[in-house]
Amino acid sequence: MPTVPKLPPDEAPLDEKTIDLVLSNMGTDMVLVGGQALAFWMSRFGIEPDGAAISNDGDALGKVAKAIDLAQAIKARVELPAKTSRTAIVAQLRLPAAGGRERNIDVLHKLYTVAGLKKSTDFTKRVIDDSVEVEWLPGRFIRVMDPFDVLESRAQNAVGLFVEKGPHVLTQARWAIQVAREALMKTAAANADPRDRLGSRIQRIYALARSQVGRRLLAEHQIELLDAVDLDRLRALAPLHSRQLEAVEKAKTQRIGRSVLR
Repeated sequence: MPTVPKLPPDEAPLDEKTIDLVLSNMGTDMVLVGGQALAFWMSRFGIEPDGAAISNDGDALGKVAKAIDLAQAIKARVELPAKTSRTAIVAQLRLPAAGGRERNIDVLHKLYTVAGLKKSTDFTKRVIDDSVEVEWLPGRFIRVMDPFDVLESRAQNAVGLFVEKGPHVLTQARWAIQVAREALMKTAAANADPRDRLGSRIQRIYALARSQVGRRLLAEHQIELLDAVDLDRLRALAPLHSRQLEAVEKAKTQRIGRSVLR
């Protein structure tokens, strides 16, 4: 049975029309993150959610002035947090829906991690730096969270927000593994970059899997981030990375062994 993303009772899910409205007006001063970034890459890579909702709300990184500009463009009501409030939200954009409910987009200044404020600050900066500019509509560009940052963000949520948000965070983490796998294959197919983006991205997945978040995700929910590395396809496509891929395979085997012993 498919999982369902949780929503507060006064909110309605974002529909396709609303998502298109938001992204058509967001521009490149904000970064699409969270479940809608996951949905964007799933669509681009042809990954089917099998009828399940990927996300019911929206999240973007941005400043309050840009949030207000976007709200005016899409005719949304703006809610600003109290100045004394300790929240990652800088603004909420609320659009009317049936039954007196509202569709919601959170504009954030910081992303969640399980490791606290400094990690969250560092991760947020990396997400902004790594974000990808894409054409949403002819002549209209947006910035989207990089697929490998989507993987980390969904892993962080699956470990840290499972109790609060329910099993759908695990479904999103599994989808994010598929997204990262396809992004890695596309990197391998076009790996003419002298900085060797493929090698650095394999290493990043490897490091994330071996981090506290990756270990907990495997131990608590049996979700293996190293599954984002398709060993067979990458060996055929990128033989120069065979030693790196051997290290990934060895780590997977060891982790399976530890899981069996538990």
